[in-house]
This record gives sequence, structure tokens and C-alpha cells, in this order.
Amino acid sequence: MRAALRSATEQNHERVDAAFSQYDLSSREGYRRFLLRQAAAHLPVERALDDAAGDVIEDWAIRRRADAIRADLADLGCQDIAEAPFDGFTSQAGLLGGVYVLEGSRLGGQILRKQVSEALPTRFLAQGSSLAWRAFIAVLEAKLTSKEEIAEAIAGARAVFACFEAAARRDVESY
Repeated sequence: MRAALRSATEQNHERVDAAFSQYDLSSREGYRRFLLRQAAAHLPVERALDDAAGDVIEDWAIRRRADAIRADLADLGCQDIAEAPFDGFTSQAGLLGGVYVLEGSRLGGQILRKQVSEALPTRFLAQGSSLAWRAFIAVLEAKLTSKEEIAEAIAGARAVFACFEAAARRDVESY
């Protein structure tokens, strides 16, 4: 399951990584812009997951990171976040595909955190855990068993990647 998702979304992932690599995380302004664009996508996706993820992923409540990114942005003087449009999920399998992207992002945050000055807030990036990732993968493997479910999970993951890519590119293109 994980290999199928990774393979089917590899190009989406590469585009998002390329879009977010435009930000200089070592500077306060670059990091602020990065977090604003992350929040622009993360918040509507997480809100869509809130509607049903608790029924699918037992520990969803502790996986949420909306409060962490809002707190980091508040510390950087940002209160208003212009959210990207996100249509939500049409199935449990699609939802799991969406969580796959957010949980992968959580792990990636551990790597990105090393680029951020110690003087800047990193609650959002600091919440990665390989144990949490493995626990999620176990849920993914248990719940997605048919070809149709795998296809729906891929579609959900691609929709989340597209939301993040649009949020990142919108900011990069405006400068």
C-alpha cells in the first residue's frame, strides 16, 4: 500500500518539494512566508480531515498540527492566514490518502527544522515521529485492501499535494 501511494504520487511530491524549496528557512522573513504558505494548505486540509478522521484514525486528535502552526505564525506576528481552497474528501480511502501526505510532511518537518534558526518558533516542524509514521502506515495497510480503495487513496493524496503546490506557487509567483 505505502509503495503504491509513494509511486503514484512521486511526481506530485517532487513538485511540492520544489515549490517549497524556494523559501529561505534560515531567515525570519523566508521562514514566515514558508509557514504562511504551509498554513494556507494545511489548515483547510486538516479541517476536512477533522470531519471524519477520528472515525478512521484512532489518534487523530493528537496528530493535528493546526494549533502548532497558528502559534508559530502568531509568534512571527501573523494572525491572518489566506487559506487555499480545498474541496475535501469523498471517501474514507481518500481521507487516508490525505492523511498520508500530512504525515509524510510531519516527518519531512524534522529535516526542515534543522534549517531554521534556533531563535524562531518550530512547534509545527518539531512534531515528527517515526513511531507515529509507522503506526499510521499500519492503519493504512489494514484499511486499504482493494484496488478501488487504493485508487481513491491516491486521488485523495494527489488532491492534498495539489493544494500545497498551489499555496506555495501562489506566493512564489507574487514576488
